[in-house]
Amino acid sequence: MRRLASYFTWLVWLTVCLSLLVLPAANAYIDPGSGSLIFQVVVGAAMALSLGVKVFWRRITGFFSRRSR
Repeated sequence: MRRLASYFTWLVWLTVCLSLLVLPAANAYIDPGSGSLIFQVVVGAAMALSLGVKVFWRRITGFFSRRSR
């Protein structure tokens, strides 16, 4: 089973690398709303990270305080 997973991983990496090598140049237009979308994603990720830190703050500080003793 491990050999099959290794083969599959190798095959996926090979496919990704080959597809990136043969990509033609994209003369695409970026919509002005794309900047707003990227901003919303960054703000959402920052808020999710801050909420995660707030929820697990005691565990995080407890982990580091036990290490220092």
